[in-house]
Amino acid sequence: MKFKSLKSTLLWLLIPALVITMLISLWASNLELRGQVNTAFDRSLAGAIRSIEVNIKTEDGGLAMEQPFYMLEFFELTTRSTAYFRVATEDKLTEIGYVDLPLPTTPLETGKAVFYNRNYLDQPMRIAAIAIHPKKGLLYDPDSRIIIQVAESMSSREAFINQLIWQSIRKDFVVLAIFILLLSGGIIIALRPLKALSKEIKNRSVDNLLPIDEKELPKEIKPLVQAINLHLARYIKRNITQQQFLDDASHQLRTPLSVLTMQVDYAKKLAKTTEMEEVLSAIQQRLGNTIQLTNQLLALAKVRDAADKLTANVSRETIDICQLAAEVVSNLLPTARKKRMDYGQELPEHPVMINGIEWLLKEALSNLISNAIKYCPVRAQITVSVLEEKEHIILQVEDNGPGMSPEDIALAGKRFRRGTSGKEKYGSGLGLAIVSTIAEINRARLEIVSKTNETGLIVRLVFHKIPMDYPDKSRFSSN
Repeated sequence: MKFKSLKSTLLWLLIPALVITMLISLWASNLELRGQVNTAFDRSLAGAIRSIEVNIKTEDGGLAMEQPFYMLEFFELTTRSTAYFRVATEDKLTEIGYVDLPLPTTPLETGKAVFYNRNYLDQPMRIAAIAIHPKKGLLYDPDSRIIIQVAESMSSREAFINQLIWQSIRKDFVVLAIFILLLSGGIIIALRPLKALSKEIKNRSVDNLLPIDEKELPKEIKPLVQAINLHLARYIKRNITQQQFLDDASHQLRTPLSVLTMQVDYAKKLAKTTEMEEVLSAIQQRLGNTIQLTNQLLALAKVRDAADKLTANVSRETIDICQLAAEVVSNLLPTARKKRMDYGQELPEHPVMINGIEWLLKEALSNLISNAIKYCPVRAQITVSVLEEKEHIILQVEDNGPGMSPEDIALAGKRFRRGTSGKEKYGSGLGLAIVSTIAEINRARLEIVSKTNETGLIVRLVFHKIPMDYPDKSRFSSN
């Protein structure tokens, strides 16, 4: 059986063991209690036998007894149960009392009382019996012994035993309940350091990778904390190496590529033949594609690094998505104008707020607009809009380009995969992968929809809406 917490594990292990121990103790106590009660009641039977013994008369050679029924009444008052007696010679020639009272199965020793259980008058009975020799020569048969028996119904004795047992059970259950409460409280108190440690780690800032202080922790938790500290040290080392690689790659790749682009551009101006100019143009295009691929690889690495660092409640902020969209649209306006596109935006006149990470959302929207500009033909139409629904805010990029097939849409977001319609143009296949990762970090949903009645594509980032009152404020208009 698997448990979700240490507390439940300890309780499920300890409480059943405690209950089993209590039941065994109760069974042993029941046996001991029955023995003690029987011993106490048997003493009363032994006293009744001795009382009858001293009242037996054999002077006339026969067997007589003084006031036996008064003694039995006194015995019944003492034991609160029905009593029976029998006094008889061993040869059964003379008997007084209840003559059919059963004898023990084994022969009686002279002067030694025995106690046994038998059924008599359809009731369970506890019987005491003893064999004695009368005073010598007083009976007609001097060698004959006298058998004295006293019987008591078991109902009163069993009722008394059951009463004591139930009292013991109630006491044990009260003790068990108290012990379970104390055990649960002790486990909760014992696990407080672990809960406090969990809360401390959860509330740490994203960039706090300092080792956890283990001085005040119980020794049972220290191995876990030491393992976490070791993992933190490994993560810090890996993070530093990765960040150093990104910084080196950004510097060592972009700078030489930019220099090569300038040199090729200068060489084109000095080209003396058409063939040489065509070769240099091809090299320039390849360099441009390489620069774009490099930028997207570095962007994807940064986004994945951010995904490792950021949590659901850390480093998030409230962003005006309209202002962000307007800024990104403005930055890419020169690129759209080169292809003489109908490029614009449709944004509400009031702020529309979402929760997210601003620089990542700018990167995502830049990739979506850049893809639309790249794959749409000259004079195509691209519109960036922000839509408000009851529970969601939608950041949308719509174009009338070649669109995507259902198969391509289903596989969109995979790295280095490009759609069928985009294979004629150079690209890295990383744009939608970056957007998909950014959407996941910002708890948004990426949707790609092909238009049904015309060519084109609609790509949306769907965010949860933040309820708030918007002031009247003029913001943007379509270009």
